[in-house]
This record gives sequence, C-alpha cells and structure tokens, in this order.
Amino acid sequence: MFFTGFYNLIKQKYLIYALVKRDIMGRYKGSIFGVIWSIIEPLVLLIIYTVVFGLLFGLRLDDDPSLTSYSLYVFCGIIIWLAICEGLNRCTVVVIENASLVKKVIFPGEVLPLKVVLSAIVHQCIGLLVLLVGVLILRRSIPWTWILIPLLILPQLLLTAGIGWLVASAGVFIRDIRQAIALGTLCWMFLTPIFYPASIISNFDQGRFAFWLTVNPVAALIHNYRLILLRGELPDWAMFFYVLILGVILSALGLWWFNKTKKAFVDVI
Repeated sequence: MFFTGFYNLIKQKYLIYALVKRDIMGRYKGSIFGVIWSIIEPLVLLIIYTVVFGLLFGLRLDDDPSLTSYSLYVFCGIIIWLAICEGLNRCTVVVIENASLVKKVIFPGEVLPLKVVLSAIVHQCIGLLVLLVGVLILRRSIPWTWILIPLLILPQLLLTAGIGWLVASAGVFIRDIRQAIALGTLCWMFLTPIFYPASIISNFDQGRFAFWLTVNPVAALIHNYRLILLRGELPDWAMFFYVLILGVILSALGLWWFNKTKKAFVDVI
C-alpha cells in the first residue's frame, strides 16, 4: 500500500508541478510586491521577536551573546516554522476549496494536500536564500554545509504531507478542524525553540520537560537546519533519522487514510 500510493503520486508529478506553480502564481496575483511578501513576512516576525525577546527580555544564545547571532538563530527557526504551519493550516480546507476538482472521478484528490505543502516549501527556500545572504553579510562567509538543505527537506516534506493528508481528510467531515489546527500549531510554536534557546526548555523545572525536545520533530528539524546553515556542522543524524522515520510512517498512514476516505468526499462537500 505504501509503495503503491507513492508510485501513483510519482506518476502525477507533472500535474503536481502544474498545481504548485499555479498556487504560487495565484497567491500573489494582483499584488504589488508579489513574491517579495515571502521575504517580508519572516523579516517582520524577525524584527518583532528580536526586539521583544532579544532587546526587551535580553535573550541570547548560550555560546554566543551577540544580537546578530540571536537574530540569525530566530530567523532560521521562523522560516522553517512558517512553511510547516502554512502547509498544515491550508491542508484543513484544501479539499473544500477545490470541490469542483474533487467531484471529478478521474482527479487524484491526494495531490491537493501535497500541492500546498510543496508550495510552502518553495517559499521556505526563498527565505533560506535570504538567510544565507544575511549570513554572508554578517559573517563574511557561508558554510559549505548549506548544500545539505535538500537532505533536510525530505523528512520535512514527508512529515508535513503525512499530517496534511490526515487533516485534509478530517477537514471535510469536521469543519472545526481548521480552528483546532490553527490553535494547535500556535501552541506547538511556543513549545518549540524558535525564538528562544533550546536550553530554556532543557533547564526549566530541573529538566522535567527536556523530553519534549527529544520527541518534538519540528524542534529536531529546526535544530538540524541551524547546524548546517549557521554553524557549518553536519546534521545530528539521530534527530535526522528520527524525523525521517516518523515522516515515512505518518506519510504512509496519512496517504492511506486519505485514499480510503476520499470516496465519501463528494457526498459531504
């Protein structure tokens, strides 16, 4: 079932490419700044978090107290989180928004959640380019390990798409899932070391919540992105394979469940 479902997706690669392209082009249709908004949003969040947590609260990295290093740390986390958050939240309504396509018997509805996840990752890549430019300006060099970005995108894609297929199916039958996921991702963001050092969770209440960093796949993803982009180090392979295996399991489960339930979509939407 796992290989069959993904083989069918591979056969639809040209359709997926066309849908992703249309999604990206359509998002900023009629917009003055266009794709530049993909840069503006994380930059605005960076300024807010840097001012609030970096200047007002005085948060800094344990091994580097400079504000520039903290800003790069936060920016890297924001870029990855926005892509994951956007993908999951848009998946909750993607089937309903494309009801005319889903009602066509020959249309492979499972490509719709994958479309929004890939679209979010494309915008993430734009943000990562901005991050690399910032690293080059502030540190005068870019670590060679940036070439490992595609390696980290793979488990991220599997993880987000897997959850996306599950919430996309649930969103058809339970309309409240949109609000639930929005609230859930908000809580998830504050429980993930995006704008504060991971040591805060590790040391909080005598380390009783340190396990959360171990089981939180987004924390593992962001940590590895920071290693290759900001520190010039290889990924933490234990974290990498944890997220990869979890992503494979969730993507297989999510795709299977979506295909199992999609026959009933027409009766509901």
